[in-house]
Amino acid sequence: MVKKSIAALGIALLFHGFAQAASSGPVAAAAAPSAASGDEPASSQAVNAGTWAAQGQLGLIVTSGNTTTKSGNASFNAAHVMGLWTLSAGLGALYASSGGYSTQQDLNATVQADLALSKRTFWFSSGRWDRNLFTGFAYQESVATGAGFNFIQTPATALAGELGVGYRREQPEILKTGAIGNVISRERDPVENDAVLQGGLNFSHSITSATKLVNTLLVQYGSSDTTTTDNLALQVKVDETLSLAVGMQLINNTNPPPGSARHTDTVMTVNLVYALKNPKLSATTNTPALVNGFNLP
Repeated sequence: MVKKSIAALGIALLFHGFAQAASSGPVAAAAAPSAASGDEPASSQAVNAGTWAAQGQLGLIVTSGNTTTKSGNASFNAAHVMGLWTLSAGLGALYASSGGYSTQQDLNATVQADLALSKRTFWFSSGRWDRNLFTGFAYQESVATGAGFNFIQTPATALAGELGVGYRREQPEILKTGAIGNVISRERDPVENDAVLQGGLNFSHSITSATKLVNTLLVQYGSSDTTTTDNLALQVKVDETLSLAVGMQLINNTNPPPGSARHTDTVMTVNLVYALKNPKLSATTNTPALVNGFNLP
């Protein structure tokens, strides 16, 4: 029997969003006031269409002496508007080592399609996949769908929430670790499958024209385990495209496999952020996407 990957289902949701967006394009065009207002020339409207936004982050630390330590991370997020649909996706990678032993490896991906139902409400479908070799789960993957609401929409502040149901697969593994946190051996348990209740919040606030506070929260509640991920970051603009970001990520699993002594992992982040900005669209619109970082000494 061939096992279908839930990550593949998430990608299928994204392609479904592309197809639906293409079919709903004429409806969106008719509903868009900017396209019908005629206040701007056609060429100006094309330039200001604002259908794309993207953001990349990179951080790296290398120390040498009695012990060599390496840690770094990279992430990329993008969003695209197609008619009534907003499609977003993200990739993240994290690596850390000490004394020649790997102490952190994480790779994750997210995709989401949001259908605007009104000015404030939307329907979302999302897929998530995470492969973290030090949490006690070889991988965690899920798909979910539900409704979302934009509570606050101002030039300075945005707050959106979403609530839905989904399906999750987890591959638990029992870890034996060394003195510095390196994994000595792994023993995998049977795959766990369960239904989940998924909730998320996405908040951003521009403190000044050059300083922005961002916080994303994602909770997946299931019978076998509840996973909570919270990301808090403060971004300080260097110029129109570059920013410095300092933040913290918290990941909590209520029921990790035996051998994973800590239920909560905390990661500090210091990153250089490059963004292709769009005043009408965030790279992570309505998507509490993970923002990975690296361990500071």
